[in-house]
Amino acid sequence: MTEDTLEHIKEDFPRNHEKPRYDSIENTKEKITIWGTSIGWAAGRSSIFTFLSYFGVVLGASPFEQSILTSVRNLGSNVFQSIWGWLADLKGRKLVLTIGFSTLAISMLFAPFSQNPMDLVIISIILTSVGFSVIPAWNAFLGDYAFERIRASFIGKINAIGTFFSVFLIFILGILMDASPFPFPQIFTDGSNNYVLTRPVFFIPFISSAIIFILTIFISLFLVEKYEAKKKAAIGEEIHTGWRTLINRNEPFRRLLPIDAFFKFAMSTAWPIFPFVTLRVADSWSMVSFMWIVFHLPRSFGQRYGGKFGDKYGKKIVITLSRVGYAIVPLGYALGLVTGNPLFLIGVNIPGGLFFGAEDTCIAAYSLDCSTEDTKGRYYSMLLTTEGLCAFAGSLSAGFIMDLWLRLGDIDYDSLEFNVILFVMLMVIMILRLVAGILHKFIYSDPLDYNFNQIQLDKY
Repeated sequence: MTEDTLEHIKEDFPRNHEKPRYDSIENTKEKITIWGTSIGWAAGRSSIFTFLSYFGVVLGASPFEQSILTSVRNLGSNVFQSIWGWLADLKGRKLVLTIGFSTLAISMLFAPFSQNPMDLVIISIILTSVGFSVIPAWNAFLGDYAFERIRASFIGKINAIGTFFSVFLIFILGILMDASPFPFPQIFTDGSNNYVLTRPVFFIPFISSAIIFILTIFISLFLVEKYEAKKKAAIGEEIHTGWRTLINRNEPFRRLLPIDAFFKFAMSTAWPIFPFVTLRVADSWSMVSFMWIVFHLPRSFGQRYGGKFGDKYGKKIVITLSRVGYAIVPLGYALGLVTGNPLFLIGVNIPGGLFFGAEDTCIAAYSLDCSTEDTKGRYYSMLLTTEGLCAFAGSLSAGFIMDLWLRLGDIDYDSLEFNVILFVMLMVIMILRLVAGILHKFIYSDPLDYNFNQIQLDKY
């Protein structure tokens, strides 16, 4: 390979350790619109993740049906991210944000009218496959504003603002739902439940979320976009580079991908189980809301300071320690199930939120560190797509195993034996999460130190 060819490839594939032109929000208008969009996105999303799974249980979902709901939600929210990331790189971030927020608003308006779990599955597919296009576009938008060495701190700061204010929405929703004439879902001693009577209460969080997303659409229209999509699209080959090329030429990302994939599989096995445990331990919507409040407050702290710690000491350290720490969450849920004490669920949500905020911020920044200026949306979306496929498999596997166990043992969903199954599953998942977290010690220490000349240019 000649020197001319090497220089040509370097020009086509610029490394991202060239400093971008923007490192802060200098204009007051920019601050207001970015903060407003962050708050709207976090508040509306919190309502979805807090109450959607509980609505599935109240609609009578079996463990397997609940796993389908969880699986398609994770699959939809991630598997199409490569498309949305590519569109965000090609046409600009604001276009994708508008599409996403509009879809989220419409989906949440229809969600409370669901009559069975499959109705909710269909809505969830639309909600996540199109609505969650916000994820790669928003992270790429924020990535355009910051120097690489402070990127995690900047993204963490902006997202922490949104997460902090979302706490107030969850608190208010819990009070309003308890004040409504509709009862909290309960399982009675004779095995019956009041799930049909409690269904209308979900109009409160879902319609509220729809209104928030509508307001966020108008706020996001005033965002000042730093990424010049039309000029970048002129690069041609770089903007249309395929998955295989993007992965093969990037050793740090190639090493991260399978480790992250296995971790998401391990994490997702608990997601269809948690709602069953929560509704067996909590006794009011205020209690459910409080559980999520003590998750989101530490999460905002983790976003704010986890990003700073990652920039100073290395994102790998934050990602590894946080993901190992996730193992404590299923342990707390198992203890809460056995004792019937919601304090165990509340207690593990504190470190769980802290770990999630720090890890989520640093993994997003880490993937951006693996990208060039014109591929921010695509590298992060590739990571999300892979995560979605593995989360789909993990949630579905857990639900299938539980459902098969119940059928073979002729065990009723409302029986004590079902609680035993939940406990065993949670303990197995704890071990699985621990192993998956430890594997992160093998990821690349700092993608920004990756030497371009290490790329096997003969493949291209």
